[in-house]
Amino acid sequence: MCPTGILEPGDELNMRVAYLPQVKNGKEKYCTACRRCEFACPEWCIYIINEKEQSTEKAKT
Repeated sequence: MCPTGILEPGDELNMRVAYLPQVKNGKEKYCTACRRCEFACPEWCIYIINEKEQSTEKAKT
């Protein structure tokens, strides 16, 4: 699903008893924002947040 291979199964189970994907440690900067992970996810539980949006969200909380 991820052309850069930065995703791996996480340690956390969701309500469907599936392991949520997570970014491998130290691989965050290799994300190209191709959004293939978003489209492959059946329930839209994965979404891309760019760094600018993320810092704005943190400022609101």
